[in-house]
Amino acid sequence: MIAFLEGTLISGGTEAVVAVGGGIGLDVLVSGQSAEQLPAPGEAVRLWTHLAVREDNWSLYGFVQADERAMFRLLISVSGVGPKVAMGMLSRAKADDIAGFLRTGDEKSLTALPGIGKKSAARLVVELGQRVPDMGLLAGAQAAPSHTGLAEALAVLGAMGLPAARAEQALMQARSADPALADDLQAWVRVALQNV
Repeated sequence: MIAFLEGTLISGGTEAVVAVGGGIGLDVLVSGQSAEQLPAPGEAVRLWTHLAVREDNWSLYGFVQADERAMFRLLISVSGVGPKVAMGMLSRAKADDIAGFLRTGDEKSLTALPGIGKKSAARLVVELGQRVPDMGLLAGAQAAPSHTGLAEALAVLGAMGLPAARAEQALMQARSADPALADDLQAWVRVALQNV
């Protein structure tokens, strides 16, 4: 799997092109939120990525912030929510706002997002309401490696089926015991699992 890519932004927008070296440029589908945060063409860029492979198509999705990618992956884990719908949601609302809608059961706000009807909103709340990480912890602190790592660690534990609140508690407990753990995602998740 491609975790992230670094290179030179050739063209921005929601269908960005990034030159990654060796004469290779990648088409990357970017959410509206991330597209607004992209640098000017010709500048260096790093995007957290998700590769979606279908029988007839491979698509690379890119996100400026790791928490946005974590939310994307949570959204597409729900039946009926594909990458296109998830990108539409993330183009209209920030990851932490969507997390808040899910945690509080705010179906009305979810149905205001593109591609989400009443049934989809209800399914999202039921399936993700208790699993979604508290993305609000990351607000204003995206540059700090430990916070970016927190989003990734929460996403990993969430994918393992651990409820978001319990995962968050275990990660905080592990980091309190050894602050250096936040710099090594695998070790942090391993120690957090011992605290569950």
